[in-house]
Amino acid sequence: MNDSDTGLAHASAMRQFSQFAEVAGLDLRRICPPELYTYVEQGRDAEWLPASAHVDVLQVASIASCRPDLGVAFAMWCNVRGFGPVSLLWDHCSTLDEATRLTRRYMHLESAAMRSNTDITGHEAAIRHVLMVPAQYGGSQFLQATLTLQLRITRMMLGEEWTPIRLELDHPAPASHRYHQAVFRCPVEFNADRCALVFRKSDLHRTSPRSNPNMRQYLERQLAQADSQWPGDLMQQVRYFIASNLTERRANLPHVASLVGLSPQSLQRRLAERDTTFATILEEVRKRTADEYFRTARRPNLTELSHRLGYTDASAASRFLRQHMSTGARALMAQTRASKSMPTERLIA
Repeated sequence: MNDSDTGLAHASAMRQFSQFAEVAGLDLRRICPPELYTYVEQGRDAEWLPASAHVDVLQVASIASCRPDLGVAFAMWCNVRGFGPVSLLWDHCSTLDEATRLTRRYMHLESAAMRSNTDITGHEAAIRHVLMVPAQYGGSQFLQATLTLQLRITRMMLGEEWTPIRLELDHPAPASHRYHQAVFRCPVEFNADRCALVFRKSDLHRTSPRSNPNMRQYLERQLAQADSQWPGDLMQQVRYFIASNLTERRANLPHVASLVGLSPQSLQRRLAERDTTFATILEEVRKRTADEYFRTARRPNLTELSHRLGYTDASAASRFLRQHMSTGARALMAQTRASKSMPTERLIA
């Protein structure tokens, strides 16, 4: 699988984790398989790495050190403003809603390894993080790290006393999760249907006393310029923008074309040169999203799947499964139950 398939990530994350590993007494050269350690070395000088590299290195280090809270510890140690151009923006946003919206818009400039969505249910809001790249050893530590960063960003904006309602993680509980609770200061729910930080919906629109609209506008212009020079492959960009806009039902040709800086006609022409179409990539992303949902959801249902696929009703999701995946929801649920009885993460020999 080449870089255009897995996406790219700014190498600053790898450099920060290498420094953390040294402080924490972790010998990455000894811990990592040789092909993975190559990316650690490349990260010292390179600007971009495969997005899956940091995911895998973080998970390998967690397994080898027997530290199920390593992702949280790294995210608490790291420099929040040291992850590339998007991380400079958070200080200056007026509200958490504005910060999450701009992060979704420009996250690919930092990493294509994940996307985020905001789910609203009653008086609760949840910022959900989803892994977007293949992970050889599992992605739980990476997602814990990104949710911890989300916590730090929110406290940076709304005050250090801010606490979420709960943290949801989609993997089994470790023997002890006291460090998680000490950091998040809220209940932690394991084996959940998602990886998400859940908080009061009203917090989305609380004004940050640190906001600086003029600086935010300046940085946003810089991000737009960096976006025009983004080295990601066109098809990878289209996949990313489709995936990040599905739940808002904006994964359509005109909107995605505008995000990659092309007219709809030009985007279709560029994709035709690569022997594909926008509709084909949209179907591919929806298949991957459905597969991920049935693989990770504890109690899958068509209403939730419909939302994730960008449809308005459950019957549309059911038709998609039958027409494009040659199966139905019940069959996929049965496959999920069978696969969950097997190990989900590859262990290190």
